[in-house]
Amino acid sequence: MIKVVIIEDEAPAVKKLKNYLDKTDEPLVIVKEIATVTEALNYFQTQPDIDLIFSDIELRDGNVFEVYNQIKIVAPIIFITAYDQFWMNAFETSGIEYLLKPFSFARFEKALQKYDSLKNNLTTNQNDIFKKLDDYYQSKLELKPTYKEYIPIKSNSGIYFLKTEDVVFFQADYGIISAYDSANKKHLLNQTSLKEINEMLNPSDFFKINRSELVNRNYIEKINRYAKNTVAIHVKLKSHILKTSQASTAQFNSWMGL
Repeated sequence: MIKVVIIEDEAPAVKKLKNYLDKTDEPLVIVKEIATVTEALNYFQTQPDIDLIFSDIELRDGNVFEVYNQIKIVAPIIFITAYDQFWMNAFETSGIEYLLKPFSFARFEKALQKYDSLKNNLTTNQNDIFKKLDDYYQSKLELKPTYKEYIPIKSNSGIYFLKTEDVVFFQADYGIISAYDSANKKHLLNQTSLKEINEMLNPSDFFKINRSELVNRNYIEKINRYAKNTVAIHVKLKSHILKTSQASTAQFNSWMGL
């Protein structure tokens, strides 16, 4: 019996993963479902007896590599994420596959087949395996997701389309998502989750600076220190100054090339 751990904070994604697992012929049992970085840290510190991990990357309280960089996990990991920029980090851990959302059952099944073919020699041949996987993913153009250029927005007069390139930043406020464009006009979006918006956007252009805001790199004018481990971001809309969270500051600085 293959003992499986699922690390995912979105209920629809967990449901889809379970449905796919039920469709396979593998003898699987889900021993733990985890939704936060904190919960994952606490769980893996107990050194649980598990065989395979399905792991999202961006969770509600941070990035899952906060866990994998602190705790050595020997169980192979199949990463399931909407972001393509973390694949190198993935294969520096025990990652054996990197599935980009949305993925098909056929793609999911191939990932499990890779687990089957590697599970007997992961420990002895890990470096060789990771090099082959690295070469494989460098050659796969289909890993590049298609990002949204327009976001449809319902209004009283109908539906209009907001260009993502015109958005300075997105903001979440108690389940209400707003977009502020370059003319400082506020648009109320139909989506209810900032993560849902983030998955539509090119991570080269947009970054989640805290739990409630996503900023567009192209409208950042100045950055300066705000408090310990946080920075203030001055955008081209003079009435708005955004701030990073302590958890996101280091990664934001790296994203900006600082």
